[in-house]
Amino acid sequence: MKIKRTTANKIMGQASSQPDSCLLGILNANEQLIKAHTVEEFKQLLIDHPDSILFFNQDPLAREIKSSIVHVDGQQHIEVFQETKGVFGLRAYLQIGKIQTPVTLELSE
Repeated sequence: MKIKRTTANKIMGQASSQPDSCLLGILNANEQLIKAHTVEEFKQLLIDHPDSILFFNQDPLAREIKSSIVHVDGQQHIEVFQETKGVFGLRAYLQIGKIQTPVTLELSE
């Protein structure tokens, strides 16, 4: 998966500005970040932007909302993760069947 470095920075900035709350939304074809606050908003975003990339953090509510929808084959996901203090980054996945398969996230200029 390839996204612009500035887009990756925007996603990480959103996550760091709200570290203890749900971050969930899509990255549309123009690499605009569109956040969702409810299951209904998220489902509507996916309908309106079927080729979008999902982004989410490790917040329990974000995971619950994300797991409540049916993901289609080929759907791309970006997870914002924080493993320990100071280790913060992005992971990319591709939906293949019912499994999210890790893929390489390439940053472009």
